[in-house]
Amino acid sequence: MNSVLETKKSAQPDEELHAFEPSAERAGFLDQRMRLRLADSLRYILSQANGHLDVPRERFQKFLFQLEHHPVSPLAFSFYCDTVLAIEDDDVKQASRLLGDLIELPVHAGGPVIAELADSQQDARARRYARFIDTDPSIKFEIFPPSRQAAANCRAQIHDAFALMEAGDPELAAEIRALLREIILAAGTEEPKALTFDGASAFMLWGAIIINANRRDGELAMVQMLAHESAHNLLFGLSADEPLVENSPEELYTSPLRMDPRPMDGIYHATFVTARMHRAVKRLLESGILSPSLEEKARGELESNARLFHQGINTVRQHGRLTPLGETDMQGASDYMAVAA
Repeated sequence: MNSVLETKKSAQPDEELHAFEPSAERAGFLDQRMRLRLADSLRYILSQANGHLDVPRERFQKFLFQLEHHPVSPLAFSFYCDTVLAIEDDDVKQASRLLGDLIELPVHAGGPVIAELADSQQDARARRYARFIDTDPSIKFEIFPPSRQAAANCRAQIHDAFALMEAGDPELAAEIRALLREIILAAGTEEPKALTFDGASAFMLWGAIIINANRRDGELAMVQMLAHESAHNLLFGLSADEPLVENSPEELYTSPLRMDPRPMDGIYHATFVTARMHRAVKRLLESGILSPSLEEKARGELESNARLFHQGINTVRQHGRLTPLGETDMQGASDYMAVAA
């Protein structure tokens, strides 16, 4: 069974679909396209099963209608992934159970909904988020429920970050709201020598990001975090048809945002999102809404993001084998940085 979501032709002009500047309209289009492809793939699965899958047909059709016309939980894509794997393993019972869980997902209220990660020992949704966000076999990290105080502090930072964007960069705020369905607050380990995380996202959790609620670096850093992780989701949506790079995952190179060597796809993502972070800070600076202390911090962040972008783009240009899609999207980031940095 082919696990790639079926492709429909884009209904947006390429120059709008692949523009570097944020666009809520494009984000809404990508979200709808992802849901339509998921619905088509689910129909295909059921049609090819020849009655072997034990799924209530009426409820299945009702879910497909909901999926095509309303927002959906990011967990829907993870259930699809597991279902395909179960079918490939000829585990019809497991595939039926997973499809049953999938079609019972309620209509989503839209986003972004901010929620705390529950205890994965007791909550199946939390286990699913934890499993699908930790997809890198070369490096492992754990996520835990945040403390009540950490979650409250992080919620306040997210609120303040959106307030900054609404005042100084409303286009980015609108795109993030259109891209993200859920912002999950979690906690990483606070062991000094252990690996932890700042934020994370994954293709099979389309529309979700996970943020470390223990971060204490303020609203400007949170703006960059939201710009960073939402840009990953943007790239996931844009590259549903084809990959961004042709490099093998076994080829590892220096990354601008990670200490460990990374595959070229990860470096591509890191480079692109760094340009998006630079743009977010620059727009806030240009808007004149930042306090003197935040202005000073913002100027330092601009320099840091420009340096990281140039590290990443040098690696991409030297070692990356980009697809036409990858060339198009990275060119937009490069053109922006050539003028702005």
